[in-house]
Amino acid sequence: MATAEPRLLGAGVIGLGWMGGLHARCYRRLPEAYSDLDAEFELIAAASRSESLRGIAERRWGFARTTGDGLSVIADERVDVVSICTPNSEHAELAVAASDAGKAIWIEKPVGRTLAEVLRVRDAVRRNGTPLAVGHNYRSSPAVRELRRRIADGRIGTVEHVRGHYDAGFAADPEAPLTWRFSEERAGGGASSDILSHLLDLAQYLNGPIREVVGRLRTVHPTRPLPAGDGGHFGGEGLDRRGPVDNDDLAVTLTAFADGSLGTFDASRVSRSGENALVIEVHGSLGYAAWNSEQPNEFLWRDRSMTAVAKQYVDAAMPEYGRFLPGPGLGLGFDDVKLIELGELVRLIRGEPSEAATIDDAVRVAAVEDALKRSASTGRWVEVPGAV
Repeated sequence: MATAEPRLLGAGVIGLGWMGGLHARCYRRLPEAYSDLDAEFELIAAASRSESLRGIAERRWGFARTTGDGLSVIADERVDVVSICTPNSEHAELAVAASDAGKAIWIEKPVGRTLAEVLRVRDAVRRNGTPLAVGHNYRSSPAVRELRRRIADGRIGTVEHVRGHYDAGFAADPEAPLTWRFSEERAGGGASSDILSHLLDLAQYLNGPIREVVGRLRTVHPTRPLPAGDGGHFGGEGLDRRGPVDNDDLAVTLTAFADGSLGTFDASRVSRSGENALVIEVHGSLGYAAWNSEQPNEFLWRDRSMTAVAKQYVDAAMPEYGRFLPGPGLGLGFDDVKLIELGELVRLIRGEPSEAATIDDAVRVAAVEDALKRSASTGRWVEVPGAV
């Protein structure tokens, strides 16, 4: 019997920094781990303002064409899926345009700088019926997926408390240049949007919606050297002149979940304790679960059958891990987890069950961030709207 040819999907990438390059690599790698999806991607078009990055996109990843205009990628009839990997200020506009053009969307978080921008994208996606997956990549970790499954099965009993912290050090040096990430106009929130958002997504992925928050935001380094060029999280040269930082370096919040459990979360982009450590713990009436992004292929676990907390390795019987490796202790990397994210988007496109972070998940995160910002200005508890 003849085997049907895999469906060929056209991919377009807007923004060709590190994350845009990672999206391109994932498109090329999809058949390695997801042969059962019978889908392959052709790299049609890529956009960047940087001529050198456009050249890399053509030579290294094999895009058929490159451009300085992201909207022309969306307008290309051969493009079925659009990756949005630009600075945050461009996300909502590009996502609405892609949805209106009938494209599937793979967008890095945040979907918008504000709740209002995220709601604009949600309205477009609902209006057009277009699939959208958000780059909340940590939820795609096989360890996190396994914890979600076990918690949902009641193996640690009733959840009482969720605790999380995200310590990042990319902005610990006060002489690191003033890139777009330190601008509320270009980025939206600082640590509260850039990294706390990952904790808020994971907490709600594992334990359901957050309904009330109280918290504080703080800018530790109020000025930074103006940048000599473009940049993101890492590196770059600074000038002698300085400019103001107008979003937060630290975010701390206490939350109440819809089920009555409590959460405590903090995020720092100026931490000296770790380079990129997201830790989340779930305390239940019968047990405990915890995961650390710096040890991504293992987790801590205790249920009613155990006398103590034990470390467990991810193995091929757990979600998605077996697509890459045959046994525990071998270890998936960041690129692999992003590839899992792309696999979930393909399932979403096909209308199949998917663990992708959707636009509704993005709205839930943005609503909590919005409530936190209002709480920080008043010092009071603020309710998170449940039907935004």
